[in-house]
Amino acid sequence: MRLLASILSFFVILFLLDGCFEPPQFSSKPEISISKIEFYETPGLENADTIILHIDFRDGDGDMGFDALNPQHSSDPFHPNFYYLEGPGFTVIKNPTDQVNVNAPDPIPSSLPVLKDIGNTGKLVRLRTRNKAGYGYLPPLASGDLGCRNYRIQYLIIPYTMPQVVDSTYNIVARSTRGDVIVQDTLYYRVNRNHYNLRVRFYQRVGSSLQEYSWEQNFCTTFNSRYPILSETEGPTEGTLKYKMTSIGFLTVFGVRPIALDVIVSDRALNRDSVRVSEFTLDLIRVN
Repeated sequence: MRLLASILSFFVILFLLDGCFEPPQFSSKPEISISKIEFYETPGLENADTIILHIDFRDGDGDMGFDALNPQHSSDPFHPNFYYLEGPGFTVIKNPTDQVNVNAPDPIPSSLPVLKDIGNTGKLVRLRTRNKAGYGYLPPLASGDLGCRNYRIQYLIIPYTMPQVVDSTYNIVARSTRGDVIVQDTLYYRVNRNHYNLRVRFYQRVGSSLQEYSWEQNFCTTFNSRYPILSETEGPTEGTLKYKMTSIGFLTVFGVRPIALDVIVSDRALNRDSVRVSEFTLDLIRVN
């Protein structure tokens, strides 16, 4: 059961330079603040409730947001996941990917990650790597974890410049005339935090301290998201992102307990700003 989801809407003010108007001077680093936070409860245990964040932002050079259709916006350093190659001394070395469009037979997707050749030469790390001498420290595949943490069944392109990272024991599903291969295997991975330009971390009061509550650890999901391109031109941009987070778990998890949030927003230059939403209860911000 999916416990949460998120929806993003926004309105933006663009300051365009002309002969009669001097645009404001904003930093090239995004600046954010929270102008409002609301909680909407939907009757019924199976119905999702909603927390809405109103995130005011300003940015000086107009480089906020991702284009979902642009492969460059899912390529290094914005790629979704790091995959790993075996390293010296039974280590594993993370490897970024680029996103490319491919012409491959069904059911292979038309857009795939390709391992980036950064000089790593060890074998591609997968679930079966745990069976090799020296790699027993890799985590096992726990029930319910596949695609959530540690391992995922993934199509991945191995470029012709890195033929040594796979062999005939890998599940090779396609080859190009140039020598690239597409594998589909249970690969070891970690999420790249730069893939998201909007991240939200939850904290709850336990006794005298605030402790982070991990939706990922407890429910295999997060409230991290990607907001779209906010300006098609360079220059100062100002507006509000209205971010809706929905879950059937807000009241179950937090009840009347005080909670706090960290909201982190980044631009395409990987400049970040963050703000702490001070402690509140769901009743305190309840709208209906």
